[in-house]
Amino acid sequence: MSAVQPELQPLSPDPVSGAAPDVWPLPKRFLFRFAFCYLLLYTSPRIEHSSILGHLPGGDWITKPYIELWKKIVPWVAIHAFHQSGRAVTYFPTGSGDTTLDYVQAFCFLVVAATAALVWSVLDRKSTDHRRLHAWLRILVRYTLAVTMLSYGFAKVFPLQFRPTPFYRLIEPFGEFSPMGALWSFMGGSQPYTMISGAVEVLGGLLLFTRRTTTLGALVSAVALANVVAMNFCYDVPVKLYSSHLLFMAVLLLGPDLRRLVDVFLRNRPAAPADLSAPAFTRRGLRIAAVAVQICFVGWVLFDQVSSGWKAYRQAYIHPARPPLYGLYEVETFTRNGQSLPPLVTDPERWGKVAVDFPGLLVVRTTNGSTRYFGSEYDIGKSTVALASENNKSLFAYSRPDPDGVLLEGSLGSDRLSIRLQRIDTSKFLLSSRGFHWLQEFPFNR
Repeated sequence: MSAVQPELQPLSPDPVSGAAPDVWPLPKRFLFRFAFCYLLLYTSPRIEHSSILGHLPGGDWITKPYIELWKKIVPWVAIHAFHQSGRAVTYFPTGSGDTTLDYVQAFCFLVVAATAALVWSVLDRKSTDHRRLHAWLRILVRYTLAVTMLSYGFAKVFPLQFRPTPFYRLIEPFGEFSPMGALWSFMGGSQPYTMISGAVEVLGGLLLFTRRTTTLGALVSAVALANVVAMNFCYDVPVKLYSSHLLFMAVLLLGPDLRRLVDVFLRNRPAAPADLSAPAFTRRGLRIAAVAVQICFVGWVLFDQVSSGWKAYRQAYIHPARPPLYGLYEVETFTRNGQSLPPLVTDPERWGKVAVDFPGLLVVRTTNGSTRYFGSEYDIGKSTVALASENNKSLFAYSRPDPDGVLLEGSLGSDRLSIRLQRIDTSKFLLSSRGFHWLQEFPFNR
């Protein structure tokens, strides 16, 4: 071997008997080859998926050509193999990880991996095992799962994934919540619980970065991910495919230690020491370089996650961008074309409550129970707000007769409207005001 190429230390023999490694039977070798190819594809850079390269500085620029290649292949397969068309074969931001194209890409990975494993088995008939390759695969899976756990975990430690219940949810009947909406509101209802669940995921990710703590990290990650997978399936959250693969990765990392774990936890037997051997550079300079790369990578990932999480937290909670009409309002008076409509009238056009959480959204709950969403654009200098819906765009002038009141005047469609709003004190909602109690003589379950 030339001086340029790194030499690798051989993996250790069996840690108990000291005997040479056993020969893998052909089915085991084929299964490993298939799993190796599939995981190599699945952990590669993809849209809205964490990858090792994607967390490197400039990683997006490096991975873009590869991602664009699959963005051409996958729709072609969806059209010609599964006869799909329209939006189902078009890439656009959806927030879903269970789209048609996601499943088609997983199918492509399965086909490519099975084909590669078959060709590999035909061409490589001399190999008796793949222990060294398995060790490299574990490193790839460890680091991919670690950065993913950190990414999801810090999005909860800095409560960004699950926000406090927005105003428009507070006035929506619970029966109209989707299962996913109920889950998001449940998680957002308690920031401490959200942060604790995120800390567990961060802990699992951190433990995966070193060989000695990999088993513990895989256990913590598997428990956390089992809960995530259960919620995704039971509450119809469209991340079922991805979360199931992450759980599979955690279980895969536990595979070599399952017998030892069973001996300790179930059979009350002593367990042999874990085999911590792995591919290592024999040259001292290369070993030092490898450790330096590891430290730099882990340090950068932590710095990037913490700094970006803190920045987003400051924007969302410390210095939030709030619109001029921010608040939840009761519609006191509603005048249409000079005619006042009383609050008790069940009219699909009569506004009952108005929720303004975000600069670009105004939500109206009408007196007949329907919800209308308007895009909003403010001109603070002119004290106007443009409301846009699917059908039209209207301009309203707003003023404040008193600190808690708002008067909107303008046209919506062919109707001339004058609407008087009165702010609702959201701190009096039980979801916000109940708080924590050490002593409770009776359950407060409402």
